[in-house]
Amino acid sequence: MGCLPFVWLMVRTMDWKANEELIAWGNEHLGAIPIDGIWSPDGSGVQYKKTDVNEWSLIFMYNHPTSKEQHEKFKHLMEACGYDVLEGDGVQEVVPPLDPQLHMQEEYERKQSVAQGWACPECEYPLANSELDMRLDEYVEDTEIELSNGEHTQIELWRCLINCGGCGAVIPMEPDDYHLLAGDEYFMRWNSNGYKYSALTRGDMKDLADAGIQTGTVLGSTHEGERVPPWMWGIYAIKTKLFERSEEE
Repeated sequence: MGCLPFVWLMVRTMDWKANEELIAWGNEHLGAIPIDGIWSPDGSGVQYKKTDVNEWSLIFMYNHPTSKEQHEKFKHLMEACGYDVLEGDGVQEVVPPLDPQLHMQEEYERKQSVAQGWACPECEYPLANSELDMRLDEYVEDTEIELSNGEHTQIELWRCLINCGGCGAVIPMEPDDYHLLAGDEYFMRWNSNGYKYSALTRGDMKDLADAGIQTGTVLGSTHEGERVPPWMWGIYAIKTKLFERSEEE
């Protein structure tokens, strides 16, 4: 969890060397992952497991030049952060699918599988067994990002808060990480002021329209004086009281 600096992919492996910024990022990010935790960098086609305090093991890699090049960079970074990197016979090496859509789907499913193994940092209870539908969404701040055309725009940063089902600890998560852990149905909900707003699929909306029912709410960036998380903007949702099951569920 966490994104690499953009310059990562801009330099060929043979010319690449971890700078101070990357090493600082690696020390913070890799150090925060517990033993037996999995690191699966976005779009890299490689996956690592933390096998000891100062040791990582390569466990998966696409049999493709780009993935092999990325692995060499990650290996250099981890070694610069003081870690040993193991590359044993147990590495799962597969040929990536030629269909880009299938490739993306396989990558996403692999990340979902990893997320199912995430545990509470306090008591090691499996987070997947917690009450994920009772999450709270917390606004963090506005920040400015640079677009691909060089222009800048403001975006809102949020985090999702869940309670560990084992010890009750509050676990803050990046929204994308919560999405991997909980899936589409729970992610496309918003709990606010004692109510739950559940996004409807196209099929749900068709069924309601055919039945002449138009009781939903279109969410904007705010609703009834409360900020709405960005992934719920423009969503047609059904409002129900928390702890009560709606007829649509």
